[in-house]
Parts: sequence; C-alpha cells; structure tokens
Amino acid sequence: MREPNAPPAGNRPRIDVREALGLAAACAKRGELEAAITHLKEVLGAAPDHEIANGMLGGIYAELKMPERATACYERVLATNPRNVLARFQLGLLQLNGGRPQEALDTLRPNLSDNTEFLAHFYSGLALLDLRKPAEARALLQQAAQRMPPDHQLYPQLQGLLRN
Repeated sequence: MREPNAPPAGNRPRIDVREALGLAAACAKRGELEAAITHLKEVLGAAPDHEIANGMLGGIYAELKMPERATACYERVLATNPRNVLARFQLGLLQLNGGRPQEALDTLRPNLSDNTEFLAHFYSGLALLDLRKPAEARALLQQAAQRMPPDHQLYPQLQGLLRN
C-alpha cells in the first residue's frame, strides 16, 4: 500500500527547482560545494538544459579545478542560450588558462561587440599574444584600457602589457 501523497510508482518525485537552486546557492556560499553539486544535479535530473543550474555547476567545477566538467557545463549553457555573456566569458577563460588561446578567442569574440565591456578585450588580447599576434593584441588591449576602471585589479597588468 502506498503512502498518501506519495508519487505514483515508478515516477520520480517532482522537485521544486527554485528551492533546489536556493539550497545550492546557500551551500555554495557556505563552502559546502559537494552539497551544492547534489542540489544542482537534482535540478539537472529534472531539467537537463536548465541554464542557471548548468552555469552554477560550471562555476563550482571551475572552483574545484575540474576544467573539463566546468567546460561541459558552460557549453550546455551556451547551447541553451548563446547570448549568455557570463557563461561565454567563463568558458573563454577556461580555454585560455587551459592553453587553448584560439578557442578562447573564438569563444570570447561575441562579447567584444559590447561597448562597455573590457574583460573579454583584455583576455582576448592575452590570447592573441599567446598566438604571437602582437599588433592585434595591442588593439584589443588599448580598447580594454579605455574601458577598464583604473582601480580594477587587472589595470596594472594591462598598463604593463601596453608599455611593452
């Protein structure tokens, strides 16, 4: 005999996606990353293409130094929403740090059209330096310098790159 209010036999219980995301965020904030992953996987079990859950999971995997898993999450976000600027930026950064500057450049390219943006310009410039294209790198780094606040932590590095 089934319990009252139990889900039908063979069906998974429905999860409250908002609640699971909130729990995941709270766990992550407390540094309980494994618990956060568990909640995010619950969401993704019910909705595999959930943009926020995939993005959060990508961020946790990146923090845990698991770039392959983080990359897969950010790629799922971009498959769902190619205009997700944050996922595009995070994926590009993973690619650049992983020694794949051309992939990073290709990934970050759509973010360069934002006239207020400076980080994609900065990291695209670094990718171009890795690709031994200093003139193209300088152009992007100069654009980054026009937009980056002088009190930004990367500003001294940017200025150093422009002096060389």
